[in-house]
Amino acid sequence: MALILNDPGGVTNDDSELVGTAMSRWGTVLALLLVYIVSYIDRQVLTIVVDPIKTSLNIGDTEIGLLQGVLFGIVLTVAAVPMSYLIDKFNRVRVLVSCIILWSLATLSCAFVTTFTELVIGRIGLAIAEAVVPMAAMSVIGDLFPRHKVGRAAAVFMNGTYFGNGAAMMLSGWMIAWLTPMQGQPFPIIGTFEVWRGLFIGMACLSIVVAFIILLFLKEPARRELTKETVDSELFWAFFWKRRRFILSYCLFAFCIATVGYSLYAWPATLLIRVHGMPAANVGIIVGPMFIITSIPGTVIAAWFGSRCTPERALQQLMLMMLCFIIILCPLVLMLSLGSKPVAIVALGGVLLMYAATHAAILTPMQLIAPNRMRGRLAAVSSLIFATPASMGPVAVGYLTDHVFQDPMALGKAMAIVLGGVGVAGIFAGLLARREATLLERETELQGAGAPAQAPHPA
Repeated sequence: MALILNDPGGVTNDDSELVGTAMSRWGTVLALLLVYIVSYIDRQVLTIVVDPIKTSLNIGDTEIGLLQGVLFGIVLTVAAVPMSYLIDKFNRVRVLVSCIILWSLATLSCAFVTTFTELVIGRIGLAIAEAVVPMAAMSVIGDLFPRHKVGRAAAVFMNGTYFGNGAAMMLSGWMIAWLTPMQGQPFPIIGTFEVWRGLFIGMACLSIVVAFIILLFLKEPARRELTKETVDSELFWAFFWKRRRFILSYCLFAFCIATVGYSLYAWPATLLIRVHGMPAANVGIIVGPMFIITSIPGTVIAAWFGSRCTPERALQQLMLMMLCFIIILCPLVLMLSLGSKPVAIVALGGVLLMYAATHAAILTPMQLIAPNRMRGRLAAVSSLIFATPASMGPVAVGYLTDHVFQDPMALGKAMAIVLGGVGVAGIFAGLLARREATLLERETELQGAGAPAQAPHPA
């Protein structure tokens, strides 16, 4: 039985209409959450085996930072732009399933690499295929829920980043313990078995199973307009220019949030293993559940505040919520980076909680201001603007460790400089984004709540 049974060719413009039953709507959200979880498992499995990969391929922290940050991030965000056209014009579920299969094959290829270049190629394939996930999911969610309820569903979906990271840590911890006795034994194609290669093989198989589950049970919902404006898709850039003040100020704010996220996903496990001397299996078993457990209250907090928003003030209230969370986050990242092992572990929980609450809403603003047939492209273009430079976060940490401090044990200091700096910058950027959100919603209100505004035409 399919989760959503709507006619895939249908389009509705009623912003307040609920599509399907509550069970079908939330069932779809949970299915999309599963896809996001699996995408992050394949993406983040590298983080817990950093040192074995460095030894096997003879690379340093800077190269690891490139793999987890800028190389992956740039490809992900650039690929999102052409992928967004597929989301806006074709069956989103079929596009999603195709991409799951592609990234499964890319993950599998990483298990058989012998050079850094080959690993880069595998990670590029993974990034291209995974670029479609948040855009497809947010586009579908926008069709299932009324405007002022999108934030709650989006917050649940965005949990996939934390569940995926947590699941990657836990599964990796368990698989490391299970695969360790096989280390050094003969293995087909690879030659000599290494535990980190077995991890990539296992995660790729999991993704393929999920692809077939989604293909069988998830159907395309009817499209509808999410906002009060009706804008033809050919006028995308005119629409972007009209809303540029809010979009660009928000991208600056989102850049700071995303930089924290990229670095948070890339380095804390290595910090605990390398600096604090914890075994990799133990880190996976401890930190994995921490990602999952903290994401639940973090998302509940974001969803609760999001549900308090009124339709006319949803955007500015969302900005205020995110700003408050980033203020709390700043001192916690310094405690994580510079504290003793017990302090670092406790602070990591606090950082994950606040980041979960902040990141749960990171894609929602673009959905609140964009018409249906532009949502995928606006999400892709805005992500390209803020996520591309944000992906330099892990590289900056690795570069400081390798070339400034020239000491692998200085990883915590490097993290403090990068995370603390962008956290403070994020506070000022958040104030600017909230101001622009207030002006935008005030302008929309003055135009008249009952009369749809017309999109600007290119000169």
